[in-house]
Amino acid sequence: MEDKRIELKKELVAKAKELAEKVENSDVAIEFANLKKRWRKTLREEESFAEKELSDEFDKIVAEINKKVGDLSVSVEDRKKQIIEEAKKALDSESIKNANKKMEELVEAWKQAGHTTKEKDDELWEEFKGLRNDFYKKRNEYFANLKETFAKNKEEKEKIIEEAIKANEGTNFKEIGAKMAELEEAWKKVGHAGRNFENELWEKFKAERKAFYKNRKAYLNSMKETFAQRAEAKKELIAEAKLYLARSEFNEEEIEAVKNLRTKWKEIGNSGRDNEDTLWEEFNTLINKYYENMRIYKK
Repeated sequence: MEDKRIELKKELVAKAKELAEKVENSDVAIEFANLKKRWRKTLREEESFAEKELSDEFDKIVAEINKKVGDLSVSVEDRKKQIIEEAKKALDSESIKNANKKMEELVEAWKQAGHTTKEKDDELWEEFKGLRNDFYKKRNEYFANLKETFAKNKEEKEKIIEEAIKANEGTNFKEIGAKMAELEEAWKKVGHAGRNFENELWEKFKAERKAFYKNRKAYLNSMKETFAQRAEAKKELIAEAKLYLARSEFNEEEIEAVKNLRTKWKEIGNSGRDNEDTLWEEFNTLINKYYENMRIYKK
């Protein structure tokens, strides 16, 4: 019977040594309490020398564990106080997204921090829980206000889209281009309309911009052909002006024909900035020279 008791005590001493090794990395309070309870059941008034040696060894290990638990309790308290300070900073953060992530991390850190005394744990927990509840209240208010903001921004962007649609109904592409630039700047200044609507609204506005660029490109391409045709027509008038200048008969029929050349020039319209000034300078020089010769001829 004594041998069995000694074997049991040896087993409990070995278990105590294991707890002493891991006490800094885990919560061993319950296991430690059970171990001491089991040890007390092995005690008797008269013990053998071997039992006393084991009791002395067990008591030393218990003292070591108590000291480590005491030191760890101080460390846990400091860690939880640090978590509370970080929670205060998160509560004051302007970024709800970052603060929410931080608060989640702090909750996990609290779970891993361990335990001090029950009274101190309860005290610290109440403070941390209060900060956490304050943050959740702040977060809920933020998202409630955010819904109103999203609704307002959605309405503003819908108005911008309507203006873009109306602008695209015009034909003055210089004015439309200026209007589109104005609307783009206005769009940038309006905040997000929420993930349920933002992409849809942007695609609609972007479609109007693309329509403008497409229409303007088609218009410019058509104008290139028109300008080329007008330039050719004006070159023909220049050729006629050269003939009248070379002939210079200055009869009524010829003078009327030269006069009509200017009328025809205006009726043709602009031939584009690449041609108009050069062609006009050549044409106008010929006509002015004709009239100058006519004045000299009639003196």
